[in-house]
Amino acid sequence: MNSELVIKAGAIIASFGTIFLVIFAIVLLVFSITKLCDNGLKCIYVSNAPYPLNLLIAPIVLVVILVFIACGIAMIRLGKWSFNKKKLYDKNN
Repeated sequence: MNSELVIKAGAIIASFGTIFLVIFAIVLLVFSITKLCDNGLKCIYVSNAPYPLNLLIAPIVLVVILVFIACGIAMIRLGKWSFNKKKLYDKNN
């Protein structure tokens, strides 16, 4: 696979992850979180965001966003490593 294509794809994936992380942070800051507790020890936290946005406030969403960013950065690093290795190989031959 072309290393320049891997670098571009990694940049796009990392950019999408960053955009979703910013959206996640904005929703978290704009809409308050309510703590609902029974008389027991169990408490749940509920976002006051409207329907489509309240689905974003979940720990698994944050994990997926961070995985997207990490995969994009890994693709960029792998593409640059491959590109530099190829350039060094072409230089020696």
